Amino acid sequence: MSISATSGVVSNIDYSSLITQLVNIRRQSITQLQTDKRGLEITNSAYSNLSSRVKDLISAADTLRTSTAFGSFKTTVSDSNAISASAGTGASYGSHSIVVSTLAKSHKIAADGVAADTTTIAAGAGSFSFQVGAGAVQNVAVDATTTLTGLKDSINALNAGVTASVVNDGSGPNPYRLILTGTATGTTNGINITQNDTSLAFSTTLQAAQDATFTVDGMGFTRQTNSASDIIPGVSLDLLSADPARTLSITVSRDTDSITDSVKKLVDAYNGINSYIKMNNRYDTDTKKASPFFGDSVARSIADDLRRVFSSAVSGLPDTMNRLLHVGISTDREGVMSLDSSKLKNALNSNFDGVVSLFTKGTATTGFAELIHETASSIDDYVDGRIKGRQDGLKKNMARIDQDIRQKETQLVSYEEQLRAQFTGLEGMLASLKGQSNALINYFGGM
Repeated sequence: MSISATSGVVSNIDYSSLITQLVNIRRQSITQLQTDKRGLEITNSAYSNLSSRVKDLISAADTLRTSTAFGSFKTTVSDSNAISASAGTGASYGSHSIVVSTLAKSHKIAADGVAADTTTIAAGAGSFSFQVGAGAVQNVAVDATTTLTGLKDSINALNAGVTASVVNDGSGPNPYRLILTGTATGTTNGINITQNDTSLAFSTTLQAAQDATFTVDGMGFTRQTNSASDIIPGVSLDLLSADPARTLSITVSRDTDSITDSVKKLVDAYNGINSYIKMNNRYDTDTKKASPFFGDSVARSIADDLRRVFSSAVSGLPDTMNRLLHVGISTDREGVMSLDSSKLKNALNSNFDGVVSLFTKGTATTGFAELIHETASSIDDYVDGRIKGRQDGLKKNMARIDQDIRQKETQLVSYEEQLRAQFTGLEGMLASLKGQSNALINYFGGM
């Protein structure tokens, strides 16, 4: 006898509802496991986010752990419209005077005009050939169908150091002129027409090829371009305008702003880790819910170790420059670190070598950036770091819960089938009893 219907045929019991309630009671253990797994997933995600913040700290420390970060220089020019300069590796303190007599220019010549850009410029087959400086001779074939625009396009297609253009100068009946411009500046890059089987006569020099001539600290220089990076050590110089009667100046100084930015990134990265761990290490008494790191010894140990490094002293350095507070880094009562940029810049100006030693790895000392880099790298190590170890443990627990859930789901299916069988048996027994009762009633009623 089936009990798949809503109620038993004999008993009128709502077996479907009863079975659902009994199964749901058993399902509570699965629901709890799913809740437990979700908590582990949230904690695992929190550790992934923490790992990202530790990587930011590693990157910030990596920038400061070698003297390269402290080798930044900047330039100041007296007139940015006349010269520009940038400092790089190898630069050093100093001021320099510059007088720009001439700028480097490219060669530019123009042909006599023709009536239109479609005018044919050759009587028959031939060549138009040119040479830039001592370079190879370049050839363009021409014939009776070659137009001014066609010659321009053929020259440009060579991509051989000359740019051709057609302009309308608006003069008289023949305003269209072909202009040839060298792509490189300097006297060694002049344009020389070696063969001209066209009707064009290049009789006008619009701009002569010219070298840049200038003095730096009284010494004369000549360059084919308006850029030079081999005169002032570590400085790239660009000439923008010429005035032989005017003296310009370039000042090269240490880029304390760049160094300050790097130190601030280190401080910000530490604060990012510290605040994230604190934010996730709380218990809400109202909701009775704990944050992912609440009671978690691994997260707490990470915060403790980083705090210990940042608050320590560098062994082997003088007491006047062996702690971060000596360069303006301090921590408030809430554990938030801050940087006094003015104090750092004063330290850089008054004791530059001491600041470098405070952060970098030397022959006899290990500075803060190196110590922080080592500690943070150990925490976030992909093989055996604490974060990796904690996440591995979380993932194992999640896998175990998944296995338990699958096992309980299987058991729940069997339990539901067992209930249905038992209630089917009960319904059958009730039907039998009812039949017996009816038989007895009929027997005794007929006597």
